[in-house]
Amino acid sequence: MKKSGADTALLTPDADGWRLSFAGGAARKIATLGEAAAALTNGARLHLALPCQAVLLERMTLPATDRDELAGMVQLQLEKTLPFPIEGVSSDFVVVASGANESTLVSATAQHTQLDALCAPLRARGWLPEKITPFPMHIAGACPADETVLAVYPEQGQLVVAICEKSRLAWTYVLPALDAESLRSALPQMLLGAEMEGVPVVFSRIHLAQECAPLAEVLREFFLLPVEFADFTGLLPEPDVNLVPASWQADVARGARAANWRQRLIAAGVVYVLAIIAAFAYLAWLKAQARKIDAQLTAAQPVEKFVLSQETRWQTLAPAIDPSRYARELLYQINKDRPTEDIHITEFDLQPAQWRIVGEAPSANLAIDYLSKLKEEKELGAFVIDAKPPQLLPNEHAQFTIFGKL
Repeated sequence: MKKSGADTALLTPDADGWRLSFAGGAARKIATLGEAAAALTNGARLHLALPCQAVLLERMTLPATDRDELAGMVQLQLEKTLPFPIEGVSSDFVVVASGANESTLVSATAQHTQLDALCAPLRARGWLPEKITPFPMHIAGACPADETVLAVYPEQGQLVVAICEKSRLAWTYVLPALDAESLRSALPQMLLGAEMEGVPVVFSRIHLAQECAPLAEVLREFFLLPVEFADFTGLLPEPDVNLVPASWQADVARGARAANWRQRLIAAGVVYVLAIIAAFAYLAWLKAQARKIDAQLTAAQPVEKFVLSQETRWQTLAPAIDPSRYARELLYQINKDRPTEDIHITEFDLQPAQWRIVGEAPSANLAIDYLSKLKEEKELGAFVIDAKPPQLLPNEHAQFTIFGKL
């Protein structure tokens, strides 16, 4: 493991590959992380910024302001929504705005298996990032603290559109192409999706990466704002987020302890002998403890199987014994919360863990109002309610699809 020093090396995604930046030095384009590892100098502290495709960013509004309470709520929310076990991810969050009793935040989640594969070339050469962050949060940190800014930049063959609110990342949208026509077509739907999540879409300025200069005219025409060319290379501000897995941090701690022991052993041979004896005794104690824990685990297995079987049985029976999940009750609540009788439900699909409705509203605004009423309905509080952006129909009505998931 490389020693920590005063210099910080920041690895960020570039338009095609990666970019390596040092304090006080020019940024270098790097094709792969293996080349980056070879270019790092001894004593550097490595920070890695992840591209959007390697991290899950989610905006949440939660009823708390204390960070510890928010951390627990974010953990519970991720356990409900992530398609993989929570134990296999690293997550952190930044607070975008706080009110008297609630906070709006953006959580960042990275899967350990993906981080292991991505950082394998670095770790093979003895480099372990001491900090891992989402790159859009660095971009947001470079924006003015009292403004809402639209930042557009390329990222490994894709185009990222980021909404930055008071130097904090509020929302991101990724386009698979870098051409002007793709951006022009995606902007209306993108802004509608952001507005539905409560993200501000009135911008004070637009920051565009130098590499994306051909897109400036599209942004000027659409937003009627001047476009400022920004330099997103070099050492950008660091967000208060760290996605380094706990196991990696344990590796760093073990490496530091080993180096400390080596220094002590060289200084005093007697201490070395005593340390060896203590180490063997400690190893024997660990083996005894391991045997004891194995015995306890073996004894607890029948209880664990019983609890799991009961939990499975309850989850199977829940749709039949929970009145709030009856089709009749759900249809009553869904129909009751319509802002106007002009909103028609054309399709209702009910499954054990979720429901889906498709309908038509006279306008997109009424469809959004309907979604808000469903989210505020206490009788539907057991469900996480979300929706696709309304689709405009030829008759100027809006077709909506709303989901409710347990």
